[in-house]
Amino acid sequence: MVEKVESKLRKNMWSLVILTISGSLIYGLPYFRSYYYDAYVETYNLTNTQMGTLGAMFGVFGIISYLFGGIVADYISPKKLISASLILTGIAGFAHLFVSSYSMLLVVYLVWGFTSLFAFWPSLVKGIRSLASGKEQSKAFGFMEGGRGVMNAAHLAIALAIFNYISSKVNDATGIKGLIIFYSVVVIVLGILVFILLKDPQDSEKSERFNFKQLITVIKMPQVWILSLILCSTYTMNISYMYFSPFATAAFGIATAGGALITIMADYIRPFGSIGGGFLADRIGRGRLMTFGFLVMAVCTFAITFLHSITLPVFVVICALLYLGMYSNYGLVFSFMEEGGIPMEISGTAIGLISTLGYLPESLCPLIFGRTIDSFGDAGYRYYFAGVGVVMLVGVIGLMIWNRSLKKQKAQGNAA
Repeated sequence: MVEKVESKLRKNMWSLVILTISGSLIYGLPYFRSYYYDAYVETYNLTNTQMGTLGAMFGVFGIISYLFGGIVADYISPKKLISASLILTGIAGFAHLFVSSYSMLLVVYLVWGFTSLFAFWPSLVKGIRSLASGKEQSKAFGFMEGGRGVMNAAHLAIALAIFNYISSKVNDATGIKGLIIFYSVVVIVLGILVFILLKDPQDSEKSERFNFKQLITVIKMPQVWILSLILCSTYTMNISYMYFSPFATAAFGIATAGGALITIMADYIRPFGSIGGGFLADRIGRGRLMTFGFLVMAVCTFAITFLHSITLPVFVVICALLYLGMYSNYGLVFSFMEEGGIPMEISGTAIGLISTLGYLPESLCPLIFGRTIDSFGDAGYRYYFAGVGVVMLVGVIGLMIWNRSLKKQKAQGNAA
């Protein structure tokens, strides 16, 4: 049995690599503003609240799209959906070059919410799930998340070199435009390559047409709602860690370069957290490992919230531990679908609903953060991260509910 599982993963490794690369680069355009926060704000003359609203616009439209995209992913080829998403994201990137107002920026981020989140993410997750058997789900998703981390580290390094070169020769505003061109070209080329090279898994089940009963079935599954809560909790940290950099400089007087290191470091830790978490979860149990991850994130978040004096080395160590828990947890969420007994033929719809609810922090966190900082100044960082720490504890509660649900499901199965 073990041999069969391993051979299936080896057989589908090329498809797994292509999906992993796509899952990394498509988000370069919607998120690069976070890595060049100050330069982006200055280039487009934005407030913190407006920056938060851009993220909220991207997230809100994505949330609206997830469910419908998940339904579409159950009866349209993942290759076609992923390829189209990449190309359209790049085209919207080129449109960003001609933006001259805040309202036009909102439109661009709305379009990105559709092109990079609509059917792309449900198709990606369903595709990853189909590449591995039930016993290898954690490894498959761990590899995908870890691989995305490696790719992120690579393209962030290239983007930083491009920005520094252009900024030194011209100015920061031109450097920002150079980044937009770089990411737009790369995702369009990648979209073309995906359409040519990617093969849909032969054993990937899909419906021939939309069935409304399928959606009702998914809505009635308690596993879907519990996974939504768990995803929402862990993804809150995935969105919030981007604010560690300005927090470090504002609250602890850490130099800008040190603050940037704290944020960028996450992508270098990501492969260790995701891949290591995937292998470890298949050995000791997903629920047990995720509970530990949530507790680590909670303790680390409360530490940086309530300590009033932290040196850069200490801040780096705390963030490194937090990132390990963050990426280990995030890489495992969708691997619970097999354990929860969600059928493959409706997994796209299930992924869409889970994502619709679970990725709410995509739109809420940037807006809450921007308004909190604009309202309370530097003290707002502590208020915001105290709330994030509480959300991590909610994640622990979600896992307790999940374990209880599995026991009930197993008992009902035994009785039947």
